[in-house]
Amino acid sequence: MEATLTAMLRDESGKEAARRLRAEKRLPAVLYGKENKLLSLDGREAQKLLNTVGTSRLVTLKIKKKNRKTTEDHPVLIKEAQFDPVKGELLHLDFYEVSMDHKVTLKVPLVITGEEERVNDGSIIEQMLYEIEITCLPTQIPEKIEVDISRLAMNEAILAGDLELPEGVEMVTSPEEYLVTASAPRVEAVPEETVEEPEEAAEEPVGTAPAEAAEEES
Repeated sequence: MEATLTAMLRDESGKEAARRLRAEKRLPAVLYGKENKLLSLDGREAQKLLNTVGTSRLVTLKIKKKNRKTTEDHPVLIKEAQFDPVKGELLHLDFYEVSMDHKVTLKVPLVITGEEERVNDGSIIEQMLYEIEITCLPTQIPEKIEVDISRLAMNEAILAGDLELPEGVEMVTSPEEYLVTASAPRVEAVPEETVEEPEEAAEEPVGTAPAEAAEEES
């Protein structure tokens, strides 16, 4: 399904202008391309788009000009998303325009599959990377790359070079990068109990007993 987002051109920039937009439930944004454009977005629509497609999908940005009903369509990718560090709210979006006949380089998420089919051999499965970098045409950008671990055995690993990429997609991430590992569970060594030998009673000096007896009698 094509991802689309409607935007409006804006004239004002700066922190005060951004605050006024957010007060109106709109989001400041910038489109970088042959001609940079200051934009405003519907805050809810922008958040919904980000939650649905993430930052690695081609988006058609429909830009409305003031006092016009028509829109200009721009194929874009999300360059950066800024969030409030405390509330986690989306604060700003940066887009960059792409050419449909030129390859782009971006990161796409990795998704593990085959967990249910995998034989439980007691291994600890650990995902080392959650996204990989690829290059391809904008129309060939995959939503995700699947990593099948159904045949992954203990003490084995899946590397980036083991992946089967979709047609037209090339790997930028090093093929030697570990994606998933299956490690044997760690067994903590139990310290050996040391048995302390009882101390031997001190031997009495020979010949002292009669002397002590003599003192007691005197």
